[in-house]
Amino acid sequence: MKTVFLPKRGFICESCGEVGFPKTITRGSFFIEILLWLMLLVPGLIYSIWRLTTRYQACPECKGKMVSIRSPGGRHLAQKFNPHVVIHS
Repeated sequence: MKTVFLPKRGFICESCGEVGFPKTITRGSFFIEILLWLMLLVPGLIYSIWRLTTRYQACPECKGKMVSIRSPGGRHLAQKFNPHVVIHS
């Protein structure tokens, strides 16, 4: 039986169990944003604001929600995905 040590800091994905740090995901397309800015000021501004307000932190592997590995939910997920996990104190 192999014991796996998890880091003191970090996050775990609720979907796939990936341990690491989340990636910032920005919705929409940069190409469309540039195109709208070239057409007119107002559509480009609205689209840019929408893209900035819909950013979120997600798992780099599956784009699922990540929680802190130190939280009770994170510890539960770590045990669920790998029953031999030991979390540093």
